[in-house]
Amino acid sequence: MRERYSTFSIENFEKKLGEKLFKAAFGICLRIEREGKKEFKERVKEYITNFCPLKKCAVWKMNLEKCPNHLCWVAEGPTWHEFLLPDIQTIYFLLMDTYIAALYISEDAEEVALKENPLDLINEELKAQRIINLIIKVFKEASILKHRIPIIKDILETHQKGNYSLTVPVLIIQIEGILHDLAYHFKWEFKKQEMYKNESAKVWAIIQKLNDKPFEDTLSSFYHRKKGRESPRNLILHGRFIEYGKEHKLSTALILVLIYLIAFSLMKIEERVSIKY
Repeated sequence: MRERYSTFSIENFEKKLGEKLFKAAFGICLRIEREGKKEFKERVKEYITNFCPLKKCAVWKMNLEKCPNHLCWVAEGPTWHEFLLPDIQTIYFLLMDTYIAALYISEDAEEVALKENPLDLINEELKAQRIINLIIKVFKEASILKHRIPIIKDILETHQKGNYSLTVPVLIIQIEGILHDLAYHFKWEFKKQEMYKNESAKVWAIIQKLNDKPFEDTLSSFYHRKKGRESPRNLILHGRFIEYGKEHKLSTALILVLIYLIAFSLMKIEERVSIKY
């Protein structure tokens, strides 16, 4: 069968894909928050059990005057994110602060809307060497990923220069390589039909192993075929779609997916998000 054209155009590609991938990557903040609050609750429970004279904690029940311990740890008003592992905290606030900066919140807090595209703000952040250094530092802490640092540095520096047609394909390759690193490190097993010639697990099968449905759902628009046409991922890597690098959005969103996988790796390796008690 012969096709009429060697390349394809995808309408509003960077806008649609950028927004979806941003939401997928930003979901790591929700995952950190969920796990962080759970571990914080366990920390408070342990404190009450082992150190509270009342063994109930009056402060926790909002009865501060009834607490016999004037140095009560709970009375100091700790918050869950104070106890995050330093590198996970860096990722959380890098993403969260940028997203909040993109919001318009009315004085009465009744109206909340985006005043600016978060991807544009994050792209501005990525122009600062301080942010690049932070990302590289966090990469070093993820033991199963640090061998990729030279390539990641090249990607970030190339993105800073605005060469998105170069960063996007390499980001896709590195993201998929990291997924395989995770599968190998954690000895994830896959059914025979999920394998490429019994050599390595399919990328999509690994994504499903991350156990993050919103992440999986949004990435499906990038990896799944639609209406008989190849997925956007395949069209880019096989040279069939060449308009992906006109602006920063896709490159920026893929960098965020990279950051998501760093955080996921740290959380999995440590099996926690908070510092030890």
